[in-house]
Amino acid sequence: MPGKVLIIDDSLTNNVLLENVLKSADIKSIVAYNGKEALKIVEKEKPSLILLDIMMPEMDGFMFLEKIRNNKLYKDIPVIIITAKDDKESIYKAQNTGVQDFILKPIDINMVLKSVTKQLAFNKHFVNKS
Repeated sequence: MPGKVLIIDDSLTNNVLLENVLKSADIKSIVAYNGKEALKIVEKEKPSLILLDIMMPEMDGFMFLEKIRNNKLYKDIPVIIITAKDDKESIYKAQNTGVQDFILKPIDINMVLKSVTKQLAFNKHFVNKS
């Protein structure tokens, strides 16, 4: 599959787990530990998909989403939220930012892989049809 998946989470453990899950499916990934670092990576790499945690220092996931959704160059990058925040307000807020999926931690590896491959396949199909 073309492109890279950007993993944004402040937890080394979560990042390593997600990297290994993606690597097992031959999906390339790159990691950021906060929203500010992730913005720089988005500008440089323009990932095909973003896996985003909500609760992070410096710039949380919602602030990061707001920044990329307000930038015409990056607003269409699909985002899957992977978080422990399961309150109704967070879920509602995520839905209103146009995320493609909302996965709760602790993660189900098969669910993450299914969601990622679905989004990458859809985006490849969409890009080829444009």
